[in-house]
Amino acid sequence: MALGRVATRRPVCIDRDATIVAASRLMRAQDVAELVVIEPREQRRVPAGIISARDIITRIVAFNLDAAALTVGDILWARTAAGHVGDGIHETLERLIATGSDALPIVDSDGNLAGVVLVDDLLRALAET
Repeated sequence: MALGRVATRRPVCIDRDATIVAASRLMRAQDVAELVVIEPREQRRVPAGIISARDIITRIVAFNLDAAALTVGDILWARTAAGHVGDGIHETLERLIATGSDALPIVDSDGNLAGVVLVDDLLRALAET
């Protein structure tokens, strides 16, 4: 089964220039624990990575840093490799396990953001097969 069938097609996104406070509020409002960070490029939405609630807790709150003064880009890990809509579930799950990530942005053949897949999505799909 390809990722395109299990990925969330309308992920909650944020720009890298948004503050950590704005990211936290967006997570709360949308009831999500991960946001896809996007970079607009030539009228395309290219994923720059994922920011999670865990990132905010372990990299901002734990050090008592000012979340209003920091941006998403300030704590974004090095560019996250994205999955492709045609990638398989097993290889994607292995990639997530190897990186310790819970989510992976998914791109189409043009490199545009097509969705996001969570470990839970992959496990659910595996359980249904």
